[in-house]
Amino acid sequence: MSLFRPARTVTTPSGEYWELYVSKTVLPEWREGRPGSHEADTWPVAAGLLELPLALVEAIWSGLVRPLLRVAVLLPGAWLSGRRSRAIRIEALRPYPSRRVLLWTTTEGQVDGVLEEIAAGLAEGRVVQPVGAVYSGQTG
Repeated sequence: MSLFRPARTVTTPSGEYWELYVSKTVLPEWREGRPGSHEADTWPVAAGLLELPLALVEAIWSGLVRPLLRVAVLLPGAWLSGRRSRAIRIEALRPYPSRRVLLWTTTEGQVDGVLEEIAAGLAEGRVVQPVGAVYSGQTG
């Protein structure tokens, strides 16, 4: 089971491309911070020269560094809880034209059959509910 390499890829009759991932680990959600708002009228003219570099640093901090630190801190706990779990997640990802993710949960003993049934359903252009799996819905 790999988090970064799809277990299967499927193309529907309409040409949609799906990647199927199998994992025990639920990755932490990426959450960007909200940069603060500054009132331009309250800044003196000389301070206006500092506003752009400070805004750039704040945007990098809240949009990249802070979320990356959050994921780095939460990832070991997510990995450990996934190792102790008996549930297997199967995610079907359609990255284009708009991102869409479908999620099923099953057990280790049934993962191969469930994966085959999901791939066959997507290849026919429909979302299936395999026996031995719980469909949790879609995002995106």
